[in-house]
Amino acid sequence: MSDPRKKKQTGETLRMLFLVTQVGLCMASALAVGGLLGYGADRLFGTLPILTIVGLFLGMAAGFRSAWALVAKYTRDSQEPEKPVKDEKLAEAEKEFQRWKNSRG
Repeated sequence: MSDPRKKKQTGETLRMLFLVTQVGLCMASALAVGGLLGYGADRLFGTLPILTIVGLFLGMAAGFRSAWALVAKYTRDSQEPEKPVKDEKLAEAEKEFQRWKNSRG
């Protein structure tokens, strides 16, 4: 038999691993896009190092912002209590009980 606590712990570990991976990719891609846009603007206007540096800083800021949003979403989701899963027979029994209770008085 499998232990439900172990399954929950494994799921939480995988979720944390995905979060770390997603934050890393988010930071790297934002930095790359900012740097490439700055470099392209530098080539266009002939101001080579200035706009590349500005683009890198803007990309870094965008990466931090999106990483913050991901972590905030993760912590908000993990703090919410789990809703109990109802099966169909239990739901049907509860409806039947409510009908019986309402018919009595």
